[in-house]
Order: sequence, then C-alpha cells, then structure tokens
Amino acid sequence: MSLAQTYYEATSSPYAARPQLARDIDTDVCIIGAGFAGLWAARALQKRHKDVVLIERNAVAGAASGRNNSFVSAGFNKGLSAIADRVGMDHARALYRLSRMGVEIVREATSFGFPGVNMVPGYLRVSYDDDAEGKQREAEWYAREFSHDMEFWPTERVREALRSERHHQGLEDADAFHIHPLNLAIALAEDIERRGGKIYEHTAALHADIDGVRKVIATARGKIRAEHVVFAGNDLPAGDFPELSRTVIPVATYLSVTRPVGAKLTEGIRYPGCVQDDRRAFNYYRVIGDRLMWGAGISTDLKRPSDLEEWMRKRIAAIYPQLSGIGIESAWSGNMGFTIHRMPQVGMLRPGAWISSAFGGQGLNTTAMAGELIASAIAEKDDRWRLFIPFGLVWAGGWFGKAFAQANWWSRKLLDRVDDVRRKKKAA
Repeated sequence: MSLAQTYYEATSSPYAARPQLARDIDTDVCIIGAGFAGLWAARALQKRHKDVVLIERNAVAGAASGRNNSFVSAGFNKGLSAIADRVGMDHARALYRLSRMGVEIVREATSFGFPGVNMVPGYLRVSYDDDAEGKQREAEWYAREFSHDMEFWPTERVREALRSERHHQGLEDADAFHIHPLNLAIALAEDIERRGGKIYEHTAALHADIDGVRKVIATARGKIRAEHVVFAGNDLPAGDFPELSRTVIPVATYLSVTRPVGAKLTEGIRYPGCVQDDRRAFNYYRVIGDRLMWGAGISTDLKRPSDLEEWMRKRIAAIYPQLSGIGIESAWSGNMGFTIHRMPQVGMLRPGAWISSAFGGQGLNTTAMAGELIASAIAEKDDRWRLFIPFGLVWAGGWFGKAFAQANWWSRKLLDRVDDVRRKKKAA
C-alpha cells in the first residue's frame, strides 16, 4: 500500500471504470454526483419505479464518500442542543428521528450480503475530563428527549476496554456501527445498475436549464433531459448556479492506518467498535484487524500536509503511549462540505430541482436519509424535507468564511493545549 493510496482503495472490492456520457438521453430523474448522496437517492427512487441517470465528474465515491471515517451513527454535525435552540425541541426530535432512519437504511443495505462492507457494531464516545455526573445527565437527556438509549460507562469500564489514562467516562451507542465505505459505495452503484439505472463517470454537468417542465443538463458530449434533477454531494457545479457552490465550505480532514501492530494493539484497545473523544480538536479511531485507523483534524487548506504521518503518530502516542513509534502504512486527506449552519442542505430548490448536499462530519446516515426524503418527495409528494427549510442555502462567506473556519480550528487546538496545562497542574 503506497502512502498516496487510501486504506479503502487498497482493500476495495474489484470494480470497472464506467463510460463517459457520449449521447443525449432521456430519464425520469438525473442525479448530479455519484457519491453517497447521489447513490442513496438513486436507489430510493428506483424502489419507487423511477428511471435514474447519475453523472459524476470523477469516479463513483471518489471524494468524501470513499475516504471518510466510516462511522454510521445518528445525529448531525450540528449538536442537538443547538438545533433545538434554533427550531424548538419538537422540531429537533423530528429531525433526529430522520437521522436515525438514515442509520437503519444503511444497516438494512448491509444485510444484502454486499461484499467487503464489514459492518462492526458499537460507537463509544469518551470524556477527556472526569465528569461522571455530566455523562450520566447526557445519557438521561438522550433517553428522555429523544427516546434513544445510550449506555453510560464508568471510568473503570472505559479503561478496561481502552487502556489509556486520557479517557474517563463514556456513552455507548449500540445502534451505531462502522463499515468499509468505499466497498458499500461500489456495491450500491452495481446494485443501481442491476436495477436498470445508468451511471456515467468523468461526466461533469456544464450547464443546467431547470426552468421548464423538462430539465436539460448539458455535459461535454451529451445532454440529459429529465423531469427532475438532483444536485447531490459537496462538489456542486457553479455554472448557472453559483448560489449552490457559494453555500458550501470545502474542508479537509485526515485519516491514517498503521502498519500491523500485533499484541500491543489488542492489549491496548479491546473495544471492537468506533471510538471518539470529546476534545475540541477531537480524535476518532477504530481497530481493523491488526491495524489501527486514526482520524483527526480539519483544515480549509485542501492540500495533504507533508508531515501527516508524523502528526498522526504523535496524536496516537498522546493517547496511547504504549503505541509510541508505531508505523503509519497509509495516510490521506478527505474533503468534506460544510455549511455555515453546520446542517445538510436537503430539499426543493424549485419545482423539479432538488438539493442533497453539505454532509460534512456526519455523512453516512444523513446521505441515506436525504436520499429517502427526496425520493419520497418526487414520487409520493412527501413533504418531510420541509423540516430542513430553517437550514437553507446560506452564503458561506467566500474567503472570509474559509478564514473563519480555519481560525475556529486553530482556536480549538489552542484551547485543548490550555486544558492540558490545567490538567497537569491539577494532577501535580
């Protein structure tokens, strides 16, 4: 495995490249983007007997969908308390139910025997500070307000599973799981094609006329005429719709996979599911066989850092000193799309034109959810997508928005360092 290659690419199911669109074509729904947002929408539409065509400017799941941390859990990137503050608790509960529906859509898909998806249950969120009462209150809040049982883990149980003195109490979401995202995307694409759908790679949408009853999407070598068009994913075409691309801030995050570790790994990390700590600049990780996958960090600079491997080694050693010096086999960046309000963009742009975008930081459940909402709206006049109206298209601030996002990340890291100094003084 080369450092330029992701772990997912090195271990993916075999798949063949798809052709570029080279003719005019008619369909019920044209989906622009063949990452998870587009794939789930296509699959949900096919279940409702709609003919679909997907076009992708690169390859299926070639961006965030095939390079992410692979955690599938309920919720959104925006915290539930903040959502409730904005739209009220009843509205927040309805949104959370939709997010849990997204988890179940992904779970149901994995039961079809798709090769190499490798679903492993469990998601443990651990505290960096000793706050048993706070964690217990959080568990009670989820159960009371959202009917979602989270199991409280005391420090002793957390440290039995995770041999690190940096971890204290935890909450386990037994409904959550992790997967091999690229293999799931490959399987979904092949399933869509088996059902009669068409997928064209290296086919960018250059222009779209969405004013008429029949929408017309122009590509370099052919046009698509459709009753509906869905703009799916983070890399939205500017062209005639600059308001779309201007609402999303592209942000990079980083992942790595170690070389085989051996007994030190299983002795140090005995929890098979995914783990995330609650630092402001948080870490997230999971064991895959005899290797450790570790993720952390965000940046509006989309270039891969030259010292990424060393930075990841330091992050791992800070939590698990017994793994100091561990070798990094592969390290990569993945680009996500964020909005200013940190909620996805889901719904109708105008009659016959839909958006399913900006799932950064919490994309595996929400893309599946969005696909279901848009498909049911198109085929059944379902209006649940209206729950996302309060989180509409908002200008992301251009260069200022990117600078603000980067400054926010730097401030998180600085505050974490301040907290580390405080902890050391308290322990002394």
